[in-house]
Amino acid sequence: MKRFLSFFLLMCCIAIGVAQAQDKNDIKVKVAGMSDVQFSNDQMMRGGTWLSYAPDGVIPEGLIGIGMPFYWGYMFPSSTLADYAGTRITQVAYVDPGEPEFAGTYEFHIYLGGDTAPLQEVASQSIQVTGLSGDIEVVSLDIPVMIDATENLWVCMYQDGSVEYPAVFMDDPGEPNARWFSVEGYGWMDIASIQGGEGMAWILWAYAEDSDVIGEFEGNVAVYPNPTQGNLTVAAPGMNHVTVLNAIGQVVYDTDVTGGTVNLNIADNKAGVYMVRVASESGVCVKRVMVN
Repeated sequence: MKRFLSFFLLMCCIAIGVAQAQDKNDIKVKVAGMSDVQFSNDQMMRGGTWLSYAPDGVIPEGLIGIGMPFYWGYMFPSSTLADYAGTRITQVAYVDPGEPEFAGTYEFHIYLGGDTAPLQEVASQSIQVTGLSGDIEVVSLDIPVMIDATENLWVCMYQDGSVEYPAVFMDDPGEPNARWFSVEGYGWMDIASIQGGEGMAWILWAYAEDSDVIGEFEGNVAVYPNPTQGNLTVAAPGMNHVTVLNAIGQVVYDTDVTGGTVNLNIADNKAGVYMVRVASESGVCVKRVMVN
């Protein structure tokens, strides 16, 4: 009986897998045209870095629809993020299609981790696409996301299917991580693997704010050594509280302080970028540190 049950379950799993594969092969990309407008990243420069696979002067080629709710976006491998460790994603940007028929509610989602699918969502935000500007639109995130260079970074958009052609695409620059998308229920895929999706890639941007200090003031605050193996010294005149947060905003250390110096140890936490929030009689200062 057990052998029969095991065989039955195996056959069910195979049948489900085959059915999904057939459904996936039935997914076909639909393409709509849009205004022939050339965009330049110079429209968005503010002193930080716009992360994107879209080249400067990118020309949108059209819009893609799948006929159902789906996600589309970029994955930035951790190996490419070393120069941005500890900076924050404070803004994202997309191309407005320039036609009212493409207006609707869209969402931005940012994830950390995962090689072939996003692992942990760290931010999501709804936006209203007007379909009127036909230009680059910049969105400030309600909750900035710190870049942890030990984790892959995913920046994606989502539309619930109410807009037939929501996703603006460009000619494929030859980067597979610019072509990720997901139809609900079928996992994450390369748009090039779907019928009609060859030669296409998305147009998105994420702004990495280049700032070592985040908060009301920098003051005379010292956090060292940086990088560290886990032991830290925090020093500031009139300091009264210290909090340490990881890349997804979880508190890993929190204590009241009496005096101008405190030693702490966060070696039990995994390697990555952490934010040290120092409260003193002068205000609040947040500094980033790297734990090796």
